[in-house]
Amino acid sequence: MCTSAEYSTIQTGILHRGYNTLLSYEELANAIEDAWDEAGLHEHSVTESINPATLERTFRAEIFPDHGEPLTEHNVPPWVELSFVWGPEHQHASTNNTPSSLELLWSYTITLASHDKRSDSELLKTFMTIVNQTIRKLFQQMPDQDMLAIEIRRGYRSGESRDVQHLVIYASGGSDIGESFVAATPDLIQRIIREEMLVVANLLRALAESFSPGSVGGYRTVDSA
Repeated sequence: MCTSAEYSTIQTGILHRGYNTLLSYEELANAIEDAWDEAGLHEHSVTESINPATLERTFRAEIFPDHGEPLTEHNVPPWVELSFVWGPEHQHASTNNTPSSLELLWSYTITLASHDKRSDSELLKTFMTIVNQTIRKLFQQMPDQDMLAIEIRRGYRSGESRDVQHLVIYASGGSDIGESFVAATPDLIQRIIREEMLVVANLLRALAESFSPGSVGGYRTVDSA
């Protein structure tokens, strides 16, 4: 899906050869961090690891909107975890400019108060309505039905008690950006990532308004926070 917004090129220096773009791990990680800043989101934590045995690099970030401190189960806003694994096949694709599947994994977490008495079906319906309305507003079309897999869990105060401490909605999905390895223009990866982060930012705001109003102080942008 593409928006009508104009996108800037990656500022980290994409290697450009002829009409082809060579994507590297560092360029992708930097593009992601630039995109969440531009979308008005705040990173909560970022972890990157390297597995020498498999030559894999893992990027994982917990991304929050602006929020008050400290965060507890009573005021935590909806947030999303983003992750991807960069393996030898991606390095080969980057070096040789050949197609390779590379999936960005998104996992949304929404914590609800224990006194929320909505049934699972009501929560699912509310969540999907928000997703559909957000995507339709951004792209003037309905999202794919399998865009996100949703699960609802209940946390109890003790193993023996049936007294619910909190409810959590988990929603997960993925975006394959493998086409970036054979991009025709050097700004394609930035456009893709900014579009993804635009969806994330708008979804988090809409989910907070419905599920946890008051949990976030105005959703100020990074510049004004």
